[in-house]
Amino acid sequence: MRDALGRARRGDFSVSDETQAQIEALFKTTTWGFREIMLVVVVGRLLDDGYRPGKALYDCNPRALYEGPILGVLRGEGIPARKSGPLNIAKAAQGLSREWAAQRRPKSVADEVVRLVQAIEGMDQTELEEFSAALHARFLKEASRVAALSVTAPPESDPQHLYEICAELIDKVPDGGNTPQRIVGHLMEAYHTELQTGIVVTGHLDRASVTSTTSKKPGDINEEQADGTVLCVYEVTVKPFGGARTVDSYETVKRYSTGKASPIREVVVICRPADVHPGIESGSRASAIYLGKLEHQDLTYHFINIYEWIVAQLSRMPVDARLSFHQQLSEYITDPNTSEAVKKRWADLVAP
Repeated sequence: MRDALGRARRGDFSVSDETQAQIEALFKTTTWGFREIMLVVVVGRLLDDGYRPGKALYDCNPRALYEGPILGVLRGEGIPARKSGPLNIAKAAQGLSREWAAQRRPKSVADEVVRLVQAIEGMDQTELEEFSAALHARFLKEASRVAALSVTAPPESDPQHLYEICAELIDKVPDGGNTPQRIVGHLMEAYHTELQTGIVVTGHLDRASVTSTTSKKPGDINEEQADGTVLCVYEVTVKPFGGARTVDSYETVKRYSTGKASPIREVVVICRPADVHPGIESGSRASAIYLGKLEHQDLTYHFINIYEWIVAQLSRMPVDARLSFHQQLSEYITDPNTSEAVKKRWADLVAP
């Protein structure tokens, strides 16, 4: 990969216009796994010329290959990349065949992957190195394009302005739940760090698509003691928190709690008023921040208005904690892997 990147920067490669167009097609979709699996195929073939990904994709141990050295190089170069993108796009696939492509969307891009795999399996070492350099050049071009979307945000500590930024990001670019999860998590983290409470915030750095079961955590975000004891469990959502979501959460908490000395009795759901469980008890006195509670078996779910929670959190944070929160949020948004829609909205909000 280092050699290919060097050649890519020098323009020391040559492929046909047709091949270049096929490579380009991999980058014209929001499903990054297509271009990432192609990188796995190329590296796997360069390591073993007997590797046949069209029939036996997993012969090169693609998870270890991608999540280890390949991902390390991509992130070191500032190239957008998902942690397990290629494995997700090819999960349970015996090979990158027409049968595999027929089950993927967009199918046109999957078809291009299959055609490229077929071509790669017929390349000699020199041709494969030329193709590898061309593919790496396109990854570098993508890194430059995404980097150009980033802006330098001046420090901000005004709670009203910070709230307006957070509310706008949540409303306009929720990014599948990643935006509110990061905002809530970074607010908690900045508060505890500045006040030196000793409480550790976990879970918020995961993508929202990472399930609590997969990451072995009881909720989206958790506040823990230094020894790992969970003090508070939070679910953060901008989607309806109905019956199915409650059951999933309950089962996750119970699996996590098995064998633990301190059982979890409550979960705080930070959400919009429109997303509360239809069976909540709202109490006799209305509250702007507390939306109600739900008793589900032996767990109590407390529903909190996400907008009011943000205001309350910002209001109790010292100035330096608010500055730290803004910096953490800025760093997250400028990260190559953060959604372009989020980057663009952020630029509009913080531009001097």
